[in-house]
Amino acid sequence: MSPDIHETQIGPNKATSLQYAGTGPKVHFYHANGFGASCYQPYLATIAQHYSVSALNMRPLWPEISAPNPRRGWEQYGDDLIAWLEATQDAPILAIAHSMGAATTAMAANKRPDLFRGLVLVEPAGVTHRLYRLMRLLPYTLRRRLDPAHSVFHRRNHWHDLEELYRELRAIRAYKRFSDASLRDLVTAMTTADSSGFRLAFPPLWEAHNYVMPPRILPVLKRLSVPTHVIAAKPSVFVDPAILNSLRNERPDIRFTDLPAHGHLLPLEAPNSAATATLHALRRLQNSVASSKTAA
Repeated sequence: MSPDIHETQIGPNKATSLQYAGTGPKVHFYHANGFGASCYQPYLATIAQHYSVSALNMRPLWPEISAPNPRRGWEQYGDDLIAWLEATQDAPILAIAHSMGAATTAMAANKRPDLFRGLVLVEPAGVTHRLYRLMRLLPYTLRRRLDPAHSVFHRRNHWHDLEELYRELRAIRAYKRFSDASLRDLVTAMTTADSSGFRLAFPPLWEAHNYVMPPRILPVLKRLSVPTHVIAAKPSVFVDPAILNSLRNERPDIRFTDLPAHGHLLPLEAPNSAATATLHALRRLQNSVASSKTAA
């Protein structure tokens, strides 16, 4: 199932999104840093067999977007999502999201809970209070010298053919668990052709900026008033297990699905397993909302 590409005017910018031709309840998906919505097509196509799925691209992927503002962090993506939902939806929706997209969807839901029926947050990324404070003590220019931002700024961003990029990713630990087919699909989706080969579609300048502006994610997740389900993979530098453990203890109403056999890139690495877990979570959320309405 291939999606259509839509454009929506948001202020001075044209936001791009994918729309799958499903007929079920409306679901929105928000992607991770460095990966556009099109990178998730194997995952989203399975979900679109049961739901009407849309997926907004984050602003680094919009046409003619300017350079990032050093004073604006991830909250701008939550604000963009709110603006897009206001422009395109006529009723509250279910939302699924991955990594930075999960964090910023939660931010949007805290600001505008009326726009959401329920959330499925896959590996919501962010940092601890201690790391947040340490990062904020450093000037923006110094934060850019820290990994992973430093590596993003200095890595290769052009390849003569896609096989070159495939071989590079195959050698990286984060991609070791990808099947050959999943990794080749990702390589195709994350690149765009130019006159002499291929480059990354998600601008490295923006990707690195996002790495130096992470939020304290636990307070964001603890404040959620919208019914929420979290899908967690094995521990990683992107999702501190202490954050999720605190959330489990302090918000027992938030359900969890644990998939420790997979890494942080779960929906890209194992789209079938991730989609199955997501569909179960969506059904639980719908049942929970229906039960609440009946009780009321």
